[in-house]
Amino acid sequence: MHAAPQPHDMKSDWAIVAIGLLKLVKSASLLVLGIALVHWRHNDLGEVAARWLKDAWLGRAYVDGLLVKLSLMRKETIDEFAIGSFVYSALLLVEGVGLCLRKRWAEFLTVGITASLLPFEFYELHRRVTVSGIAVTALNLAILVYLIFRLYKDRRRQS
Repeated sequence: MHAAPQPHDMKSDWAIVAIGLLKLVKSASLLVLGIALVHWRHNDLGEVAARWLKDAWLGRAYVDGLLVKLSLMRKETIDEFAIGSFVYSALLLVEGVGLCLRKRWAEFLTVGITASLLPFEFYELHRRVTVSGIAVTALNLAILVYLIFRLYKDRRRQS
């Protein structure tokens, strides 16, 4: 049986809901990506992306390199990315809903999933340092540290 939230808990509840909303936005984005990959799997993804990004000027060298890689993707690889997008979207949906409902199990789930993905993020940063890579890794580290601290503090309070 859970006690009613104390006034000092309201601020941390807001943070949990904000993390949950972030997870839901990421889930929706991956769902859209998966649907797009399935929809355009028989097309040249480089051409499709080029039509969408034709006026992009920011990071043009990066965009051009991405378009070449997309053009060379095999159908099987596209299918694998689509499946991965759907699976990860479902995980993020469960995390996001659980966090928005302020469920303790969702905090533990988020700690486990976030911690398990950090080695891949560090590896990618080791291979190539980018501003977006640093930002994503820093955000995930901050979420992880916050949740671990919160879970530890709640455990001490219950003892």
